[in-house]
Amino acid sequence: MELIKLNVKSRCDMHLCRNTAEYRVSTGNGGLPHLFGNTGLYLCHDCLVKLYEAIGRELVPKSPDNLIKKAVKRREADEKQ
Repeated sequence: MELIKLNVKSRCDMHLCRNTAEYRVSTGNGGLPHLFGNTGLYLCHDCLVKLYEAIGRELVPKSPDNLIKKAVKRREADEKQ
């Protein structure tokens, strides 16, 4: 998937949004045509920000510190065995 900035005027695909779309979420070659059709999902800036925030609430990246601590603990556990 990729995010493409539009040069043409199109309407935002979000329900009840009447803004002009500025971005298109393209599914690429082997994407999900049954979800977005063959053209992609057209979004205005406001809807893109709302979607980004909603995804951010669900998919929170792990802190690098936690990953390092887990690796150190694993190494210590392996050395004890």
